[in-house]
Amino acid sequence: MTLPPEALTPAWALIQDAPTYRTVDALVLRSAFARPIELPREGFAAVAAPLSRATLFTQRSLVLNQLLFNAYEQSNLYLPRRAFAAEDTAAFEAYYRPELVAALSWLKPTLEASAFGWLEASLSAPPRTGEAFRAQCLELLDGYEAVPSQLPARVRAAKDPKAAARAFLIQLAPDFLSEASQMARSMPGNFGPLHSELTKIFIDEFGYGVWDQKHSTLFERCMASVGLSSEVNAYYRWYLPSSLLMTSYFYWVTTAKHRWFDYLGALYWIEAVVPHFNRQFSALLKERFGADTDTRYFDEHVGIDLHHRRMVLDRLITPALATYGDAIVPALHRGLQMARALGDLAEHDYLEQLAFGDGLSPRPAPAHPGAATTLRPGQVLGPRVVDATQVLHVQRGVLDVQVGDGVSHPVPQGHEVTVPQGRLVGAQAGADGAVFTLGPVAAS
Repeated sequence: MTLPPEALTPAWALIQDAPTYRTVDALVLRSAFARPIELPREGFAAVAAPLSRATLFTQRSLVLNQLLFNAYEQSNLYLPRRAFAAEDTAAFEAYYRPELVAALSWLKPTLEASAFGWLEASLSAPPRTGEAFRAQCLELLDGYEAVPSQLPARVRAAKDPKAAARAFLIQLAPDFLSEASQMARSMPGNFGPLHSELTKIFIDEFGYGVWDQKHSTLFERCMASVGLSSEVNAYYRWYLPSSLLMTSYFYWVTTAKHRWFDYLGALYWIEAVVPHFNRQFSALLKERFGADTDTRYFDEHVGIDLHHRRMVLDRLITPALATYGDAIVPALHRGLQMARALGDLAEHDYLEQLAFGDGLSPRPAPAHPGAATTLRPGQVLGPRVVDATQVLHVQRGVLDVQVGDGVSHPVPQGHEVTVPQGRLVGAQAGADGAVFTLGPVAAS
């Protein structure tokens, strides 16, 4: 049950005016507490209408998913790696301000229903018995591991494989830089032997209390070794809607305690598919960046998640079925299928963004009618998703059109590029500024 829109108006107004979500003139963020969102000035209903497969890759979806991601992230503690500067203190306090946290929490049930309801409604019917569900788990995994992942092959075939690999790591960052923070939400309480079995997995994720072995630390080092910033959410502005959606899903099913069995199904699938993919992606990183690339994050998961997937199936799901019976099968199935579907959507979104970047080619063209936007020298046009295919035409100066961090194309005066529907695009003006239009493709 969600609240009526009019009940959410005060919370929405507070969020619209919050310094935390104001736009900043940077494409890579230096503070974990700056979370720019292109918030519409209309009422909350303009954002919160239910998503669908057709509207997932839209600007409204990006805004909705940024809001939902932040609603969960405000329960995580992030600290800078050095002493607070004055502006850091202000941003830190603003991000965790109780009124802002409460306002976003007030909107969260509506955001969750809008983000996940459509996908949940599209799932196949569940197996009838726990035994059939177990068989389904193994059958799906066998099918997944029978063929190589297409993603590493697409990265190798990209115009710039290194940039493509970095771009994929950026899409993993919203989850991996705070890895197992979702799982931590499932830990409080008292739920018998299952509690202890889940704790064993959680301890692995957190490196047994050793910072150098913590999985998020390993991921930070991987990012740094390929030339990326490992600061928390430095690349927040480049997170695709599907990457945020998948990260938020695991916050959702661990925060909503009645979805505990959904979480077990989802956890199985995520743990199960990691070894096959990580083995391939680790090899790709070493192949492209050199043998000394820090791939320990991916290598560690090849081994540990073979163990974890057995633990989830044999020590969590099977005992849960023995205790609670076939009544929990629909929830287990729902979680597994949601995790599968979200993974497929995230891969599709990334590969489409990769294809967009590879195909971006400025071409000479006459000016387009319509209102022009002027940017100061060095000024940033914050990344946004275009809802319909658009043409970006530069009338004056040079505009560095970007499709991800380090993936840019200078577009000079009198030239244009096409931005396909559903793609994330940002830009930065050159040294003399830029004037450009962004509008629909002209009718032929």
